Amino acid sequence: MTDLLDSLYFEDGFSIRLNDDTNDMFVLIDYGSRIYPMNMANQHFHDFYEIFIPLEDGAAHLMNGRYVPLQKGDIVLIQPQRLHMSIYPRSGEPQKRIIINYANRSAIPGLDYQLGKIRTLYEAEEPVLRFRPEQMSALIKRLNALFVAGKSKSTGWQLEVYSLFLLFLLEVLRCSKRSIYAPERNHPGLPDMKMYAIAEYIDTHYMEPITLQDVSEKFAISPFYLSHQFTRVMGLSFVSYVQRIRIRYALHMLSYTGARIHDIIAGCGFSSASQFNRTFYSLCQMSPSAFRKLDSKDREVVISSLDPERSEAVPSAFPPRYRVVQRKAGSGCTLGIRADILSPSDLGSLKENLALIGAETLLLDIPSCFPQCRSYRRLTDKRLAEIAAAGLDISVIGVSGVDIGSPDASERKEAMEECRAALHAAAALSAPIICIHPSKGRYAPFMESLCKLSAEAEALGIIVSTVPVPGTCVDGIDGAVELIGDAPDVRLLLDPAALVEEDGRNNTFSFFEEVFSLSGPSIAALLLNDRLDGHAVGLGRGIMAKTYPRIASLIGCSMPLIRVGTEATSAIEDMDYIRRTFL
Repeated sequence: MTDLLDSLYFEDGFSIRLNDDTNDMFVLIDYGSRIYPMNMANQHFHDFYEIFIPLEDGAAHLMNGRYVPLQKGDIVLIQPQRLHMSIYPRSGEPQKRIIINYANRSAIPGLDYQLGKIRTLYEAEEPVLRFRPEQMSALIKRLNALFVAGKSKSTGWQLEVYSLFLLFLLEVLRCSKRSIYAPERNHPGLPDMKMYAIAEYIDTHYMEPITLQDVSEKFAISPFYLSHQFTRVMGLSFVSYVQRIRIRYALHMLSYTGARIHDIIAGCGFSSASQFNRTFYSLCQMSPSAFRKLDSKDREVVISSLDPERSEAVPSAFPPRYRVVQRKAGSGCTLGIRADILSPSDLGSLKENLALIGAETLLLDIPSCFPQCRSYRRLTDKRLAEIAAAGLDISVIGVSGVDIGSPDASERKEAMEECRAALHAAAALSAPIICIHPSKGRYAPFMESLCKLSAEAEALGIIVSTVPVPGTCVDGIDGAVELIGDAPDVRLLLDPAALVEEDGRNNTFSFFEEVFSLSGPSIAALLLNDRLDGHAVGLGRGIMAKTYPRIASLIGCSMPLIRVGTEATSAIEDMDYIRRTFL
């Protein structure tokens, strides 16, 4: 087999493409090498067929969570919508592979019966073919003919490539009856395998109730051990993985079916509409109904933000399922303002002022906005019901003036009680995000407390976030990057103006390109602020005047754009500036 594979034509980085993946005659043949750090973060799916051919020993595939070890020359057949993930060995040596993607959605008159036979090969539980030299020799001849046609690009090369590709599929079908593949269990370490098995269970039972406790009992391990090992192996916490799997299926149903929202909620395993809406918003930064109203290109942008194939940190083994759409922040972004800027005397005046300035959503720090409330702990359910009845759209519940990183245990305990009361308020007001402002306390206890809050918030479908501010325990962008590494489930409310110095240092586009590349996926909302000579000024009049228009081009998905640090007198002009610049 080694000599045969040496005769296979291969050029690292070369590819042959016919059409894009939305076309019924889409074909992509990709020649490349991958190493262990380039594994995908978790399983993914797409709506076209895939053939994966490793040209080195040691690679493996996860299919619906099932670990499938491979040998060089194996042919892995992956049908549309099957969750899968390529895995390369830890040796550090580049692993050559060929990946073929193709669409076969419509019947070809007169040939659909024969092509249907090929499609049946993909339906096996482990759809892997392994051949002896005589069969492999025939397949290599077909692959080499494809390579030559794609390289030469002679007149009519597209038709030649498609014809040769069909002949290759036919050869696979003819050889399939002589496959010598037998499932083997040369697995990685037991802890990894148990996590893969748990991932498979989630991937195939996502429509059912799934809790950490129930799964730990089913697999006979402690909840603590499961939580720690699952995060290590899969790159996501247990709860985050369940949420992403469910939302990924929900996105597919919203995009490609006419299913009603309540049917999608039930079909994707959510216990209630409120849980579904909060989880959807936390991952997609918009409501399900707003997502469905987007045009197809904007929906692709949202879907691709959750797709591991689009992760630059973990390059895919093949091109993305969706096209990259370059655009500014789209219509899904909402214009917001920090509520206390409007100095409302009551809920009615707050609602009137929002309508007057044209703001759509709020960052609401209730004790700061309504001082008579004093604290979240003293906020009664009756008062929460009154706020909820006002019908305000609240994106963020803010918590300030508390120090969850205090070295004093009693002070830290009191601060945590205030934050838990704020979580209760966020749940009552359907606010998807809670923001804990950092203090000058120590980073370690702050992080410990933030992680505890995040774990409690997950059960409510609420995101815990903080604001990186120089001089605090989340010290600017460096502190933000450290926090993201230590607590992947915690998000950021990014205030770009807080990251620059008055003399303009760091106030460059390249600086913010780096900021967004490091923290982009963790940004839950953008806080818009500006100043000049140490004083707050209207947007577009201070040190950020030339930078905000360029930051607008870096926003990769819809999110709240919230004006902070201003006076009510400039709020109308600020809202107009945000519309012109970001939307």
